[in-house]
Amino acid sequence: MTQTNQQILNQISQLARQLEQQESLNAEKLQQGQEISAQQQQQMANGEQNAAQQLNQMQQLIQQYQQLNQAQQGFQSSTGASSGQFTNAQSAFQPGFSGTNTDEVRQQNQQSAQNQSGGNTFS
Repeated sequence: MTQTNQQILNQISQLARQLEQQESLNAEKLQQGQEISAQQQQQMANGEQNAAQQLNQMQQLIQQYQQLNQAQQGFQSSTGASSGQFTNAQSAFQPGFSGTNTDEVRQQNQQSAQNQSGGNTFS
């Protein structure tokens, strides 16, 4: 994860905590069952308006995060980093590559070496 992605996630997390605290305070006031003054009602209304703005900001941050992830995935795919294109480069050199019998290949190599060194009279 890039630093930019982490910063976006941190901002979303911070906004979510602020909203949770604000909503918790509002819920406590309402649950007390006491009458709420006009000033308190205005404060709660302002708090709700602020919460709506923060939710909007969170949605924008989430979209930004998703766009960054899509761009990074596209880059990784085009370079082969995530498509597995380069991850198994060594497999071509491992015994048994492409379903070959390693003992048979060794035997053929040995026979070929003998033929080249004059161990066999075929021409």
